[in-house]
Amino acid sequence: MTDDPRDTASDDQSEAESDNARGGGLLGSLRRHPWRTGLGALALVVVALGVANRDLIGLLLTPEPTVDLSLPIAAPLEVGPDETVYRIDASESSVTVEVDEVLAGAERTAVLTTSGITGSFGVGRDTSSLRVGEVAVNVEQLTSDNSLRDKALHHEYLDSHDYPEVRLRDATVEAPAGAVSDDGSEVPVTVRGQLTVKEVVRPVTFTGTAALDGDTLTARASGTVLLSEFGVGPISKAGLVRTGDEARLTLDLTAVDADRYDPPAALEVRSDAPAEPGAGPSFATAVAPILSSQCASCHAEGQIGSPHWVLETAGDAQAVADGLAVVTQSRYMPPWHASDVGIPLQHVRKLTDEQIRTIGDWARAGAPLDVPAETPVEPAPAPSDVRVPRADLTIALPQPYAGESGLQDDYRCFVLDPALAERRFITGYTFVPERLDVVHHALVYRAPAASRAKIDAAEARDPGSGWNCAVGMGPGSGGDLVAGWVPGQRPADFGEEAGFAFDPGDFLVAQIHYHYGDARPADRSYMTFELAPPGAQLAELDTRELVAPVELPCPPGRTEPLCDRNAAIEDVRVRFGPGGAMLANGLHRFCRSTPEQLAALSDGNLARTVCDFRALNDGDIVDVLGHMHEYGATYRLTLHPDSERQTVLLDIPVWDFDWQLNYQPVEPVPIAKGDVLRVECTWDRSIRPTQPMRYLVFAEGTDDEMCFSTVTVRPRTP
Repeated sequence: MTDDPRDTASDDQSEAESDNARGGGLLGSLRRHPWRTGLGALALVVVALGVANRDLIGLLLTPEPTVDLSLPIAAPLEVGPDETVYRIDASESSVTVEVDEVLAGAERTAVLTTSGITGSFGVGRDTSSLRVGEVAVNVEQLTSDNSLRDKALHHEYLDSHDYPEVRLRDATVEAPAGAVSDDGSEVPVTVRGQLTVKEVVRPVTFTGTAALDGDTLTARASGTVLLSEFGVGPISKAGLVRTGDEARLTLDLTAVDADRYDPPAALEVRSDAPAEPGAGPSFATAVAPILSSQCASCHAEGQIGSPHWVLETAGDAQAVADGLAVVTQSRYMPPWHASDVGIPLQHVRKLTDEQIRTIGDWARAGAPLDVPAETPVEPAPAPSDVRVPRADLTIALPQPYAGESGLQDDYRCFVLDPALAERRFITGYTFVPERLDVVHHALVYRAPAASRAKIDAAEARDPGSGWNCAVGMGPGSGGDLVAGWVPGQRPADFGEEAGFAFDPGDFLVAQIHYHYGDARPADRSYMTFELAPPGAQLAELDTRELVAPVELPCPPGRTEPLCDRNAAIEDVRVRFGPGGAMLANGLHRFCRSTPEQLAALSDGNLARTVCDFRALNDGDIVDVLGHMHEYGATYRLTLHPDSERQTVLLDIPVWDFDWQLNYQPVEPVPIAKGDVLRVECTWDRSIRPTQPMRYLVFAEGTDDEMCFSTVTVRPRTP
């Protein structure tokens, strides 16, 4: 055994895989386990808990709000004996925040500034003392060179709508006695105080210089704070932006003798309108076609993207041009994370380099319109090569569901019973979400008739329509994933020669992820299915699950309780039952590795797993899917690794938990029994820098981790 946890199928692995093929063994246990969200084939899968990265689009693609330019009110500094009080002149002062970031793949320093600052200083008449009163800064007025960044910072991190101000209180000033002369010469100063951000108070130190010249006091000082200490970062959005934890703060202040200065109530209205726009690309002939074909279908009124941004007119696009440039340049939108390293794939969503350049050039030119702003931007027609399956069978949710659980991210399961009297093949389907504004994604499983009693019992224990998939019997009740939907997915057509077989009594379990905001509208989504004629003998599609272990220990020196692997395994057992702990340990059997060997590949921050599997049958690969959670960094699935026939089936160089798409090859990929499939996953703790430190193993929670793949194979004969 080497340190590289990979092996080209041994007898032990073949035996384990045979167990799996029979529904037993570790993977058989996995099939019966409640967690199957995001795992499977023939579905474009999006899984998210809490605030999804996709919700960020609503901030980035929203016109700039009107910012209240009122100055904050700072507690006045009472004048001491033989002292002059100087008030900060906001028009001549600024606060600057600098944070290192990687935005749209480019390393840079983000610089945000504001003049929304008030406060006062006291200087002894003999210049022997220097005091500072409360200093208040309006962070809602912080701006940078990119409105996309500003919106994300204000809405997701600073929560500036609810906490518009930060304050420096209880500050003391250290300066050489008698050194603050009134001749304008600079002297070194150190200011120590308590900084309050979002009701979090932490000590802060600023060092710099101060100078007094007549009735004007100037000071420039800087210090550093950690964003994590105040709960406002670091910022991390997969594939879009990532920042460091350290923020450099600079105060550049001018204060005027309070007896001669009456501060204004607000900043002056800014007149920083963009310069006369350049020619730029034509909106009508160059930009609008891109938006129509790539954006409008999801962001039209009533569609899943509409709560985040509505694209109906040319004016809607013009209002967010800089945001469009950034999300397209970074390839964050439209969502397509597969790289060109792998085989050609169908229905590619990503923009071409020329399209990205066109949007960027248009935005940089000032987003000029050569059509009226109210000109509609209509979704382009569906491609003519997409066949819509017949609606031979229609099944709706048994009853409408309106988020009665109270959860924001609600995974709800429902029985869809085809009530078939004889064996039939499903050869295609269309999922129709009734409420596109709350239906986030759907996964649909084939469940055998023998599991119906357990499913019914789980539903009976949960009042209302359906049941909570995380409680009782989940969708992985011994069945296989046969259908799925996410925004933008096309109807699924399996062709005339292959499909999923259903015997009398077999049924479907639909797991729908509802993502609610303020409203909880009732949804009764439905599906239509195309059925092969009675008695037809088709090739049965087979979905193979490739599951690899996870070992991400804590960095050296960390002593948190769950940094002990045994404690972490026990935590998994408590949260998910004995099966969860068994999977975390037992998956090493398939990869012929040990926890110690895999953990040795990690430095506590970065980790990887590599596992090889043997194909069980001959056929053609028609669908692949990769799945990890929110620490995921990269994913790759390779056929015939380390050989002249090596074929990368799917390569995702920047993993995004919110866009777990299912991919179909342009041409089916032949695979023979015994061929090797290699799964590779990597994780990076820096993606989630504010999470509690613990040892990560394979487990079901969103805050745990997985390395999971599915491969759908179509046999060559019925």
